[in-house]
Amino acid sequence: MPVIQVKRVYEKPAKSDGARFLVDRLWPRGVK
Repeated sequence: MPVIQVKRVYEKPAKSDGARFLVDRLWPRGVK
C-alpha cells in the first residue's frame, strides 16, 4: 500500500519524496 505523507509547502523536497500535490485553494505567497 502506498504511503501518504503530509508536509508543509515551505519544506524543501527530500530525495525520498514522490509526487507532491498542493491540497489547498490557493498557493501561499512567494511559492512557485
